[in-house]
Amino acid sequence: MPETLIRAATADDLDAILSHLRTGFASYVEFTPPGWRPPEPRRERTAELLARPTTWAAIALEGDRSVGHVSFTPARGRPFEEEPDAWRSAPPIPGRAHLWQLFVVPDRWGGGVAGRLHEVVIEAMVERGYTDARLYTPVAHARARRFYERRGWTWRADGPGGEMGFDLSEYTLELSRR
Repeated sequence: MPETLIRAATADDLDAILSHLRTGFASYVEFTPPGWRPPEPRRERTAELLARPTTWAAIALEGDRSVGHVSFTPARGRPFEEEPDAWRSAPPIPGRAHLWQLFVVPDRWGGGVAGRLHEVVIEAMVERGYTDARLYTPVAHARARRFYERRGWTWRADGPGGEMGFDLSEYTLELSRR
């Protein structure tokens, strides 16, 4: 197995990131309602968010192959308590990061890539002065929930996932203890 290199993601990594999203969303059919179809990642929206100076992203490479990525943004609003998508335009919550994405290609699951990406993203949040973080993951995604819980994330609530078509679990992590 080639060594895994993790580096800052750039605009040139957009296609790889979109590919990770497609593959990750496709794996959700294992636990989503019958007939659920994975959404096509929104290229323009993803590119716009990645281009923001407040967004942080890294990509994992093994040789020339991209095998995963992770990113965060400042947390905004509370999706379970607001109109759909209204939280996206809310002002940032002081001190709180939002773990936006952490995806690894399936043939590298269990190989340590996700753990390394998680370590790097938490370090970046702390370096940027965040005191806590939140993330959302599908309620029925037992593997992801176990992954985050093993790393100290605390479940807070379940709520509607909007356009995804399934419920999400909110998790939080205190960064000041790290």
